[in-house]
Amino acid sequence: MNKKILLSILFSFVLCFTACDDYLDVQPATGFTEAEVFGSESEIQAAVAGIYTLMLTDDAYSNRLAFVFNPNTDVEMASVATNTVNANGSDIACFQPKPYWTTLNSTWNAMYKIINLSNDVIEGIEKSDIYKADRKDKASNITQLYGEAKTLRAMVYLDMIRIWGDVVFRTKSATADEDFKVGVTDRNTILEFLIDDLKSVEPLMQYASELDYGVERTSRSFNQGLIGLLALTRGGWALRPDGNGASIGKMVRGENYQQYYDIAIQYLGKVINENKHDLKLSYRDFWVKQNNWVTPVNDDVIFSIPLLKNTSGEYGYAIGIPILAGTHPYGSASGALNLAGTYLFSFDGKDLRRDVTCAPYSYDANLKQVIRLDIAKLAVGKWSKLYETAPLGSTSTKATGINYSWMRFADVLLMYAEAVNERFGPRADAQEALKRVRRRAFDKADWTDKVDNYVASKSSPDLFFKAIMDERAWEFGGESKRKFDLARWNKYGEVIYNQYFKLLNWGKVANGAYVAGVDNVPGSVYWKEIPDPVNAGRIILDIKGIDPVLQSKPAGYTETIFASRWYSLNSDSQAYEPINDIKWSFRGFINFNNASSVTPNDPLRYLCPYPSKVITDHRGAIQNYYGFNY
Repeated sequence: MNKKILLSILFSFVLCFTACDDYLDVQPATGFTEAEVFGSESEIQAAVAGIYTLMLTDDAYSNRLAFVFNPNTDVEMASVATNTVNANGSDIACFQPKPYWTTLNSTWNAMYKIINLSNDVIEGIEKSDIYKADRKDKASNITQLYGEAKTLRAMVYLDMIRIWGDVVFRTKSATADEDFKVGVTDRNTILEFLIDDLKSVEPLMQYASELDYGVERTSRSFNQGLIGLLALTRGGWALRPDGNGASIGKMVRGENYQQYYDIAIQYLGKVINENKHDLKLSYRDFWVKQNNWVTPVNDDVIFSIPLLKNTSGEYGYAIGIPILAGTHPYGSASGALNLAGTYLFSFDGKDLRRDVTCAPYSYDANLKQVIRLDIAKLAVGKWSKLYETAPLGSTSTKATGINYSWMRFADVLLMYAEAVNERFGPRADAQEALKRVRRRAFDKADWTDKVDNYVASKSSPDLFFKAIMDERAWEFGGESKRKFDLARWNKYGEVIYNQYFKLLNWGKVANGAYVAGVDNVPGSVYWKEIPDPVNAGRIILDIKGIDPVLQSKPAGYTETIFASRWYSLNSDSQAYEPINDIKWSFRGFINFNNASSVTPNDPLRYLCPYPSKVITDHRGAIQNYYGFNY
């Protein structure tokens, strides 16, 4: 058969998946047998490439998984200024999404299209003569492709579990005579299957340095890291129904969780000990390279979803520093994803990650910095079109093609430290993993104090765990990992409770009130324009009042009100109250009306409801819980 014709058929096959409305639709026959479609290595590689193609849609990883499915945390935060439910049901930021939010259904379908094609490819490879003939005693190109498809499938299932909880689970190709009105499978059953499934292919996969597209393909190291993350998710906490569909439910930890922490230690330890990845680049240089479509195979990135320039991707546009379009060649950027304003002040003043991660400014049409900082208005500085050495043009918007770094080596190090601490306390290897992350975060001259002494001070399991919580916040700001971490730690409710009162108390203290244990809050920040020492002709801001916090305006600087704005006299009630952004940004858990009755130990509804169409299509086999069953 002509190879070009076959690849065209495969491409049409992928497009058919993309266009289908229902996630379990069976595809029409192509007229060619599996033996023909999976007859050679190049044809199998084309089929696996089709899985990646489906991942690049807006409804999957180009947009929705990158930043839309983002309930508020103490790191990423969207402002909600009303107690009125959004008519389209999209109130995910404040933990009140509705089943009729159409994005839920489109993403559910998109994710199952990826899973269904993965199942077809896995089954096709298993039945192929070329796979049957492979000795499977060591990694080969064919076993790599087989493992690649299984690893992608596991990643997508994990993301679905972290969004919805229990989901429909299928690992076989669909057939025309199937009854698709099936229910969901318990998430622990799915996680256990996926862990074992990935273990079976791990020895037969190749490292990124051996692959033609490096970390843009799932490698043996990513397989190992994903096993570790799956195991931590299985060993962690999750929101479960409590028998009353109208209630939020309860947080539950799975049985035998220690076994899964041991698995995490084993496989995350493999990534570390095999020395295929490191943190060689500085934190800033790492992100500059990401913005320039450069991803070394032996540094921080372990798996990077390969987005396409001028076709897909929100990094640098919705996720990054806002830019107004002008005559400059960088186009525009919305900066739609924001960090909590308080997050900026959580960093150690010497932490090099702060000024890379947090951008309290935007750029106007002349590329002049403009102050931009408030309760939930702090740009993610890791991505900026101004980093580009080959800008995409004055009319460019999204579709930047900057990759989605789904797993980094820093992630593996911190997960390993977490797992070891959970089982054995802060032993030496856990401490060293944490130190490796912090060494990159500070100048070498500060390592004794900020690395060695800091880690040594976390001498108990509780102190070390708190250090891991903090480190993951500082390391991964804007990467949308925080919500998943807080959920599996059973810390989501506690952190949001504390964040609500932190915002409230900062506003009070900034306006002269006394709150025990709260002082020297940043009521304002101060700035002045100065010439950019790097880019001639540009204007940047010299900002003061972050570290240290200042209570008065320095001479020659302009004041921007910060926490002082957060608590003021309500003209209607004639009472001093927090601003609406504090009252309602977490309203599905804690808000102005219920704050006195909420406790840090209450369960928080971080999951999304099943889409209304899924409920209808499954005719009673699937139903919503967690107060979504209306």
